Amino acid sequence: MINLSALKGRIALVKDIQKITGAMELVATAKLKRLSKRIGDIHQYLAGVYDVFNFIISNTEDSIYLKKIDVPIKKTLWVVITSNLGLCGGYNSNIFKLVTENLSLNDEVVAIGSKAINFCNSKKIKIKKELTDLDVNFSADEASYIASDILTWFTQKETDAVKIIYTKFINNATFEPSIIDVFPIVKKEEHASHREDIILEPDADIVMETSVSLYLNTIIFGTILESMVSEQASRRVAMEAATKNGKDLSKSLSILYNRRRQENITQEISEIVAGADAQGDN
Repeated sequence: MINLSALKGRIALVKDIQKITGAMELVATAKLKRLSKRIGDIHQYLAGVYDVFNFIISNTEDSIYLKKIDVPIKKTLWVVITSNLGLCGGYNSNIFKLVTENLSLNDEVVAIGSKAINFCNSKKIKIKKELTDLDVNFSADEASYIASDILTWFTQKETDAVKIIYTKFINNATFEPSIIDVFPIVKKEEHASHREDIILEPDADIVMETSVSLYLNTIIFGTILESMVSEQASRRVAMEAATKNGKDLSKSLSILYNRRRQENITQEISEIVAGADAQGDN
């Protein structure tokens, strides 16, 4: 039979955990609102940068940043964006699944988030750079430092390609792990006809060389910010579910406690009655 004091202790423990998960849900909700506002504020800017740069690419004839058919990809640098903290559902595990499916033996990783660092160390994946100090105040200036290193490694041919694994934010309940091919850039000719009124001076190739850092900064900033929003959304959902499960478990344990308590009372009454009857017979 389950000890009543042990049951009472379990109920108290579940309620304490429920308070913690409830508090974490509130914190995640507050951070999600803050980050969602930032995403909304910069969305139009990001879209504009991508649109203009795609036009520049379509008019560029030759560049080290453009994909060449006859050049094989032997080594890829992966920028893997995860969280520093856990308790966010499948947010990190979905990223790790993509990493496992796509990384080759010679590839290297820029690990953003302590979870990415721990995963790479456990799988013996070579880490090129580690970053764990990014928070909800992440800025474009911080993104430029990351982009500068990546651009240097690519131009110095330390890597043949650069790809980003991050979590794409769709809405507060939907977010999916995604891969962006950053370098080499695949040229899309269809963009050229839409901007015939734009003139690139002195020419598209030079404009491409001077603007590629802005393009990479924008991608890094946008993907990290989207990942942060997705992390908080995933944590909010996970903590909401944990709090609900805690309430259900607490209710079930309380019912079990009351039932066992009633059984004990009934047994004690039965023993008293039996004892009284035995005394009466004597």
